[in-house]
Amino acid sequence: MNYDYYRVFLAVGKRGSFTRAAEELYTSQPAVTRTIKNLESELGVRLFVRGKKGVEFTPEGKRLYDSVNAAFQLLEKAEGEVADSASLEKGTIALGSTITALDEFLLDFIESFRLEHPGIKFKICTQSSDLTIAKLRQGLIDIGFVTTPFHEGEGLSSVILKDFDNIVIAGNGYPELKAGVHSIPELAKYPFVYLSSAMQLREYTDVIFSRHGIQISPLVELDSASTIAPMVAKNLGIGIVPKSLVRSALAKGSVFQVALDEPLPRRSVAMLRSLAFPASYAAKRFFEKAKESAK
Repeated sequence: MNYDYYRVFLAVGKRGSFTRAAEELYTSQPAVTRTIKNLESELGVRLFVRGKKGVEFTPEGKRLYDSVNAAFQLLEKAEGEVADSASLEKGTIALGSTITALDEFLLDFIESFRLEHPGIKFKICTQSSDLTIAKLRQGLIDIGFVTTPFHEGEGLSSVILKDFDNIVIAGNGYPELKAGVHSIPELAKYPFVYLSSAMQLREYTDVIFSRHGIQISPLVELDSASTIAPMVAKNLGIGIVPKSLVRSALAKGSVFQVALDEPLPRRSVAMLRSLAFPASYAAKRFFEKAKESAK
């Protein structure tokens, strides 16, 4: 299969138009149309249909686009690594991280690393631990930073970097929680602001309550730990969060920490890399320096 076929296919898919794809590729619209027809003929499926504003993917076309786009990203990443791997004078490191790992470890470490290697650039994407691990397995990032609990599986190397505390927070609409100490079963009587089921903080919180035979039905479900405090401040429920993420809200007094009769289990930030893909010199150096900082 001709590499250029897929390059044209990606351009049409991104632009939603044969004409705009031709402009991007500095070729003619008939040449783009002919290439897509040839690709469809070789694959034996329709890839595009006419829509109101141009062309749209067929189901088969969308599946192919997702795979080809990931493959081209991997190729571009590999080309960049080869070009920049000769030294630490320049280069780009692709990192994936959860919001909590970014706040607890990665931001400060990048700052110190760049003092030694100012020519290194970073591409950082933030998402859940599971999505970070998935991108590592696809070779789309060099190093991942996740929080426990996470499910590593085979083919990855991991290092625990640091532990951190989690606390229960409430808004000023629950003044009775400011006094004394409270138990987990007592807190279960209150509405909760939770993360969605795919997030590690949700799994961690579920385990805490399950140890007491309690299953929480959250009032609000979110997709980022950084959004819990604003919801709690509006008295939509109480929440469990990493303490580092709510320092500002605690200082302002928009939320307060609920004292517990037993501390919550600590969690950890971990660093992972894939054993299936070769790392650039810059990525290797970054990984080793981060590991050394954890000693």
